[in-house]
Amino acid sequence: MSLRAYFHAAAVLVGSSVCLAAYAEPVATVRPAATAGLYECQASSGGVFRSTPREGCAVQAAPDPSPPDPQRWLPLMGANGVISYFDKTSVRRRGPEVGVAVMRNAPAGVIRTTSGEPIRSSLKRMVFNCATSMYAVVEQTLYAKRYARGESLYTISAPRAGMPQPASAGTVPGELLSRLCP
Repeated sequence: MSLRAYFHAAAVLVGSSVCLAAYAEPVATVRPAATAGLYECQASSGGVFRSTPREGCAVQAAPDPSPPDPQRWLPLMGANGVISYFDKTSVRRRGPEVGVAVMRNAPAGVIRTTSGEPIRSSLKRMVFNCATSMYAVVEQTLYAKRYARGESLYTISAPRAGMPQPASAGTVPGELLSRLCP
């Protein structure tokens, strides 16, 4: 990958993270999720995308007919309605560190590459440190199809195992930390 392509991919990652964060609501609890659609709801801060219907929400996309295999992927949904899927087969342990893969679908049409291609999902490789209750995203691959299917658009690797951050309670990383670290 050329240096320009690397910076382009990094810019897309930052843009998609900022865009998703703009639509996030505080996460009160993480709970198992069912197959969900995409709904746009009005909030005081503007439009909010959710995967569960509420009064006053407009349907943007029907529920996906083909969610990932429930024997492999554990769906987790925060109070904001964004569903992440934890790959139960991806768990790798080395001392106090646990490596996993987490997949998340993006709202349709919201996130695009600079060339206009839609980003519909991402697959993150994360490392949790059970001793410090921190985690880091070490790699993220972006896809044009939901559920991280098809050809990948970009893969962005974090330098030196990513920037560690606390796995706060009530978040998907916090829930995974509590499940993975005894």
